[in-house]
Amino acid sequence: MFDPASFIEEIKPQLMEKIANEKVLAAVSGGVDSTTAAVLAYKILGERVIPVLIDTGFLRKNEAEKVRSYLKQILPNFIVIDKKELFISALEGMWDAEEKRKKFRELFYSTIASLMKQFNAKYLMQGTIAADWVETQGGIKTQHNVLVQIGINTERQWGFTLIEPLADLYKNEVRELARYLGLPREISERQPFPGPGLLVRAVGKLTREKLEVVREANDIVERYLDNLGYSQYFGVAFESNGKWVTLDGIKVFLYETRATGVKGDVRAYGNVAKVECEDITDVKSTVDLLVKYDITHVLCILDERDSGKYSVAIRAVVTEDFMTADYARIPLDILQKISSEILQKIPMVKEVLYDVTSKPPATIEFE
Repeated sequence: MFDPASFIEEIKPQLMEKIANEKVLAAVSGGVDSTTAAVLAYKILGERVIPVLIDTGFLRKNEAEKVRSYLKQILPNFIVIDKKELFISALEGMWDAEEKRKKFRELFYSTIASLMKQFNAKYLMQGTIAADWVETQGGIKTQHNVLVQIGINTERQWGFTLIEPLADLYKNEVRELARYLGLPREISERQPFPGPGLLVRAVGKLTREKLEVVREANDIVERYLDNLGYSQYFGVAFESNGKWVTLDGIKVFLYETRATGVKGDVRAYGNVAKVECEDITDVKSTVDLLVKYDITHVLCILDERDSGKYSVAIRAVVTEDFMTADYARIPLDILQKISSEILQKIPMVKEVLYDVTSKPPATIEFE
């Protein structure tokens, strides 16, 4: 059983001894992991900790301002740095999931390195947790914030020393620690959000148009599913191109877009597929059959129309540790309300779907 008080008691002397009188830059994304790490460090080290959120352009709708308002009392020296154009320009046109993550990592830490010099900081504090490095070392996907665990020497490459106080904790334990530290509920219960953000939810080739489609769709999904108890929920967007085929007697639409999955405990890329579902709670046999093919995510059709070029998929899961997850059985009337609003507010969306694939064989994120 995780005990936040004992954890802090153990980590406090280690941090104080290591940091001494040096400054620490704390990279804050607004998510529970990085924010908890920053607040933990601030409570122990005080003004030596400089919490910074880099607005990469891949944040959720109005996220930077929301996070600033949540943290203004608990992290009074919190800073937002606007780097939207730098990141979007560098990544625009890229389509491969791993390459996008690696390019994002390169940009992120180059930006961090320049900020370290600006603030005369020696140490970088970040909220890497156990699931991040386990998945990266296991080859499932490259988490942008996993560095030393895969042999990257941050001192040699970027000139800073990395500190990761939460590296042995899982998400449920981090949330317990966040509550204990007095973080507002908007942070302690905040939806998990990948470091590269909407970059990996604008599935496939990154365009500015697709990025804005997924930003709006994701906002609608989160608004409807907030406070319903699901572990993670979000929207993704991708081009609707593909073709209908028949697999073992099942009519299946295979998109040109491919997404990440887990097969044999390693990463696998496969097709995204849609099927017609009479009941989203009773699709296991169909999913089990289809993922034997080159398919990693199976989606049920919620609503569709003739116009539009993008598909939006709703993803929601229930999990304890994020290493495995089951798709959430959301009531159909709620899914229909989400779908209706997405089609009403985003003219470029042709159809809305629901992901009924568990992890494994799918990953929670599509990239």
